[in-house]
Parts: sequence; structure tokens; C-alpha cells
Amino acid sequence: MSLLEYLIKLNLGLLLCLALYWLAFRRLTFFQWNRFYLLGSLVLSLTLPLLNMPVKAFLPAVAEMGGINWTYVDHLVSVPEVSTQHAETFSPWSLVLAIYVLVTLTLLIRSAWKFRKLRRSMKTSLRLSNGRIQVYLQDRRTGSFTLFRRIYLDRHAYENYSQFVIRHEMAHALQLHSFDLLIMEFVIACLWFNPFVFVLKRFIRDNHEYLADSYARGEKGSLVEYLECLKAETLRNFAPVPASYFKSSTIKKRIIMLTNHKSKNRNKFRYLGIIPVVALMMLLFHSPASQHTVRAGNLSAGITFPSVPLILNDGIPSRFPLPEAYKGKISWGYNQNAIHPISKKPTTHQGIDVPAPTGTPVYAAGGGKVLKAEEVEGWGKLVILEHTAGYSTLYAHLDEILVKKGEKLDAGKTLGKVGNTGQSTGSHLHYEVRKNGKPVNPADYY
Repeated sequence: MSLLEYLIKLNLGLLLCLALYWLAFRRLTFFQWNRFYLLGSLVLSLTLPLLNMPVKAFLPAVAEMGGINWTYVDHLVSVPEVSTQHAETFSPWSLVLAIYVLVTLTLLIRSAWKFRKLRRSMKTSLRLSNGRIQVYLQDRRTGSFTLFRRIYLDRHAYENYSQFVIRHEMAHALQLHSFDLLIMEFVIACLWFNPFVFVLKRFIRDNHEYLADSYARGEKGSLVEYLECLKAETLRNFAPVPASYFKSSTIKKRIIMLTNHKSKNRNKFRYLGIIPVVALMMLLFHSPASQHTVRAGNLSAGITFPSVPLILNDGIPSRFPLPEAYKGKISWGYNQNAIHPISKKPTTHQGIDVPAPTGTPVYAAGGGKVLKAEEVEGWGKLVILEHTAGYSTLYAHLDEILVKKGEKLDAGKTLGKVGNTGQSTGSHLHYEVRKNGKPVNPADYY
């Protein structure tokens, strides 16, 4: 899976989770549930695209629907260029990568600078209490804020609204909201090009304020006084990162949530809506051809390879079956061990896998006779050629077969086109060379 494919999947997953939150949860007063949902949305969006999910085992109805053919996304970044004597060393993707790294470092440095500035302002603070939660008083009119287990009170707020402000900030400190914000600072620095991470951060910060407001207002009789406190503090401007702070620009939404009736417990069943969302993400992320990339080296059952030569033509396989530009693109080599994606057992590869765009011509590695030219379960569209001296070659997962059984071919003849048929999740050619029915290293024959 390419980086581009992963980022597209991440965006889709985050969009689906945020859409569900906006439609079903944002007006509910289950603020702790919403906090866990928002953080869980980030975790799901980051991890689900990386998992090899057995969709057929858990969601057979979803698996039958098929998914997106992500092969075409890979082609945007994996199509090799034809080598020339004056080939350019500049790559557009190198420029994109350089810009990405530069912006990411800039954002990380910016956050570190804000944090340092915040720490410097703390040095002049007067400690009011010690213990698990430490409270400090600042002379500067910075606004009250909380950083992890430390509460910093603005003197103006302390002298006028200490009861509400301390309770509000105590909620931030006890629930460690700063950890959520610190995580989002890092995620935004890494995924700054994704607009949905900024929306997610806004939802998380708003929900923090709803949590703290509901804790701070106390009895219903104090609501008017608490709203007066919010009004006064909103006129002051301070926004440290990654601190949680009393003043918030979401004052209108906070007032609405404060004056809302508490949501009824039966509304908690809405959170089961995450189940169809995860199912939809699994549908979008898996390949329609298969749930796993199963290599052709494990699919020998049902195919007969000759142990003696059937014809005498122009001999032993001697050329690479794809254009020369793809020689360095082998993704799984001969005799390499790997964990089978379905059985989870060690597997030895009997050929080579060469990623290439759908439609790339496939050539006969040597002169011979077509023994098989048909679609075979697991292998997809398959061609097997018989050569001299007991040799045979196999070409699997083709998009199109251009020869017929019994046809005699010269070396270099186009016999088909690269595809993504059979048990394969990416467009590639599986190529094998066999001698007397036993696999040998294809690299020795081109």
C-alpha cells in the first residue's frame, strides 16, 4: 500500500466518523462519551487502513459488495519512468516530500515555541496550593488556563469569579484534557494537509469546555452567575497551546449546551451507529478482488507442470517477461519467506511478483507452446508456456490473455497484459520458471 493510498483512506475514515458525530452526537450531553468517541475516531482512521481485515469472515454481506480498486491510486506514484541517457534527477514527488517535511517541522517548532513561551510566563506565578492539583496565581492578564495537573489563574478572574473559574479549571486538570490537545498538536503537524484533523481538534476542544462547564456550574441556581462569568472572560483574549483555558470563542455553543436539558439515557444507543460506520470503512478499504494479497506461489493445486519437454522450439527462457524498466520493481522475490495473509503460516514464494500498471504488456520469456490460457481460481487469468529441456513458465493475474492453448510462440511475443485478477489486491505479474516441474529462480533466466 502506497503512502498516497493510506492518506486517502485515512481521510475517508475521518470524514465518516466526523459526519456521524455531527449528525448524531454533537447535541447530546454525554460529554465523556463524546470525548472517547472523538479520540477513538482518530485511532480508527489511523489504524484501519493498515489492517489486513478478513472481511469475508466477519462481514460476508459487505465483502460481497466489493470495494474500491486502490490499484489505480498506486499507479499515480509507482509507474516507472523509461530510463534514458539524459534522465532527469528531479522528481515532482521529491518536491512534494520536501514541502511536507518543511511544513511539518515548522508546525512542530511553532508548537514548541508556544509551549516555551507559556512555560516562561509560569515562572513568575505565585503558588496558592500544593498537592495532586497545583494552583498558581499570575499577575499578568493572560486569562485562566490549565496545563496537565497545574491550574494558572488570572488575577482578575481570581478576584471576581474564583469559585467558578477554579471549578472549571479543576475539571480540565482532573480529566487531563491537555493530553488530548497535545496529541492533536502532533497529529496536525503530521497531517496538516488534511482539513478534517482541524475539524476534529475543534470538536475535541469544544467538548472539553462542555465537560468543564457542566462540572463548574454546580447547582441550577448558579447558572445565571456562571453565564455572567463566561461573558466577562470572553472579552479577554488568550489561547495557549496545548493548555485548556477558561475563555473560549465557542461561547454561544457553550451557553446552548449549558441551558439544554440533559439527554435521556436511551439516546446512548445512538453510539451503536459506529458499527455500520466501521463496516463501511472496511468495505471502502478492502480490495474487490480479494481480502488479502495471496501470492501465486501458494496456489499450485490443480495445475500440472510437465516433467519432460513437450516441444522443441527456440529453447530455454532467457528474457524478462515485462519491459526492462520493471526489472528493479520486484516486490516479492523467489524463495523469500513471508507470513501467509490468511493462514498466518510461513510461506515460501515460488516465483517473483512484479508490480506494474494494468495493461502493461507481458512477453514470452522464451519460445514455446501454450499449455494453458484460461482463467483459473486463485491465479486469475493464467498462461503457461512449455519450452525445451523440461522448462515451463507461468504468467498469472493477467488482465487479458492474447494467446490460445496450443499456439506456438517465439521469445518476446506478447501473450497478455498485466492485471489484478484472481486472489490479488494489486496490479502485478506473478512469474514462475519451472524445470522438470520444480520451481527455479527466475532471475537466472533473464
